[in-house]
Amino acid sequence: DVDGATAVADALTGGGGGGGGEGAEAGSSGLKRLNLGGNYLGPAGAAALAAALATNTTLTSLRVRANELGDEGVSVLADALREREGRGNAPPLAVFDVGENGVTPAGCEALAALAKRARSLTDLNLDGNDVGDAGAAALGAALADHPSLQALDAGGNGIGPDGAASLAGALARLPSLETLELGRNPIGVGGVTALAAAAKHAASLRTLKLGWCKVGSGPGAAAAADLLLAAPSLATLDLRGNKLEAAGAAALGRALRGCGHEALVEVDLSYNEIKDEGACALAQALKANPASAPRELRVNANYIGKFGQVALLEALDMVYEMAGREIVITF
Repeated sequence: DVDGATAVADALTGGGGGGGGEGAEAGSSGLKRLNLGGNYLGPAGAAALAAALATNTTLTSLRVRANELGDEGVSVLADALREREGRGNAPPLAVFDVGENGVTPAGCEALAALAKRARSLTDLNLDGNDVGDAGAAALGAALADHPSLQALDAGGNGIGPDGAASLAGALARLPSLETLELGRNPIGVGGVTALAAAAKHAASLRTLKLGWCKVGSGPGAAAAADLLLAAPSLATLDLRGNKLEAAGAAALGRALRGCGHEALVEVDLSYNEIKDEGACALAQALKANPASAPRELRVNANYIGKFGQVALLEALDMVYEMAGREIVITF
């Protein structure tokens, strides 16, 4: 609550050596990492923290998710952190988590301004807000050519095809980005297509999460297959809950057949209404390209019967016999 935020603010202004609660982590030179998630701080609590940030010279990580901050609270914190970045007497911000705080496009403008200034930011989390396409566009423009960002979580933000395209434009110009979470956004065919076009330029991208994104079994699944083929370093692809069905499984199977790199670790196709026909298509793909088969294939919560399960288990054995590659299939 506000009183708690004020107490933490006192610790921040004092350099952090005196505590700050269970979510505070202090080093020999003061408070460096602060996690205040789920504390009902509200805008008033955010204002107290923002005032403390004006004099703090040690903090590098701030997590304030699920605090009912709204645009007002998130904006005041982002503005304070942005001003702090320009002072020169404090370490650069590395982590900022404002997930589940009711942020709309208005609050996302403040986050975008912070991202432009905080060039050492490695992890930005705004999942479970409502930034929409307008917020995604502001964020995408701010993040383009950011040298340090490694992880961006914008899941569950009401982002559609246009917003996904804005973020895809930034993806091609983020040299350090390793993880992108866009799950639970209705990005649809247009969004996946834009991401597939950008993926070939995303040399560092290892984890892409697109669960429950309304990809579908037709052109969207084809675009997801193109993405799998294009991303040179992709290790984990999450496509849960996209109604891929048999046609989508077949499209991804063709991509697995043609996949030329061995970086792939996990493909998650759970909750996709895949039946035996789709399972057999995946099994044939694994057998056709054992050297590049993913280490783990998740197909649980589908409609795969005994026939499809046997086909996949036979493929698992053949992959091991042909390439010495052990894979796990989760039904």
